[in-house]
Amino acid sequence: MAKSIYIIAGEISGDQLGARLMHALKLMDDFTFHGIGGDEMMGEGINSLFPMNDLSVMGIFEALPRLPKIIRHVYKCVDDIVDKQPDIVISIDSPDFCKPVVKRAKSRCPNTKFIHYVAPTVWAWRENRSKTMAELFDGLICLLPFEPSYFEKHGMRAKFCGHPLVEKIPPDDTIKRVNDHVLILPGSRRGEIKRMAPIFAQTFYKMKAMNPSLRAVIPALPHLRPMIEEEFFGMDVTYIDPKTRYDAFKMAPFAIATSGTVGLELAVARCPHVIAYKMNPLTWFIVKQLSKVKYAHIINIMQNREIIPECIQEKCTPDAIMRAVIGYENPDLSAVRDQLTGTDSKTSPSIQAAKFVSEFMN
Repeated sequence: MAKSIYIIAGEISGDQLGARLMHALKLMDDFTFHGIGGDEMMGEGINSLFPMNDLSVMGIFEALPRLPKIIRHVYKCVDDIVDKQPDIVISIDSPDFCKPVVKRAKSRCPNTKFIHYVAPTVWAWRENRSKTMAELFDGLICLLPFEPSYFEKHGMRAKFCGHPLVEKIPPDDTIKRVNDHVLILPGSRRGEIKRMAPIFAQTFYKMKAMNPSLRAVIPALPHLRPMIEEEFFGMDVTYIDPKTRYDAFKMAPFAIATSGTVGLELAVARCPHVIAYKMNPLTWFIVKQLSKVKYAHIINIMQNREIIPECIQEKCTPDAIMRAVIGYENPDLSAVRDQLTGTDSKTSPSIQAAKFVSEFMN
């Protein structure tokens, strides 16, 4: 009889992780899948309980208008889990949604194991969350090598299985970077694009003044492209399908990106880049009070120095980004891949994660 796994993803990055995990699990045994996901997880066989985009919101104050709908989805998801009584529930990132779901479902599913994929950044802020995670979940899949120890000290089974980016972006030294464009990545959420696209458009205008032959390449989802086009109207821009972005990362001589997972993607692809971010001032004030780290880019955090320039909040201006671009020192990113391969360098991160999940099967 097929084992039942319920997977919850609330972001595009979580959807990608979930899809790769599902694919790896199917190579190992016979499973049935249920849960919440986007296009990639649905492509692997999940019928999403509701549209994943309903959960894709970032920032405390940005989320408030959608809070009633999110709360309704929490209870809908809990009822679905209780109804299906899966062998394992795997929640992926999105802790503000996943933790309330698990808290309510756990007591009503006595035979179900609960695993979380992507450790909360307790090394950055609110380290007490590691104890809460250990109380709530049976297992934790970590993407970064230094994370398991934060949770193991509370008796939790946690494992560094490697970052899926090392398999999503395979090494390729045959592709030559073409020095005629700049890659611009204004974000994957409407709120991010609304804040970042105007700043990046002004930055590109300044870059174009210095190099008239320069063009911009922007990965853009169809439903978000009109927002971006409005800011870059009349400029020399080529829009590409985000599904081809990794090839673009390998070819681009330089990138300007909204801070997030894309920064690590660019580093794995060895693409020189600058990151920038601007959020609601009140959200930023709270983040600054709680944060334990000096940097936003994970590579800078791992190195404990700013090797990738960061233009965050008050520094997130066209002039500041231009200064970072002009003063770029081109750090060596060749070691990033080796640092993210997991504990078994001969096995892909998704397979390592699937093996960890299989250890919890009855």
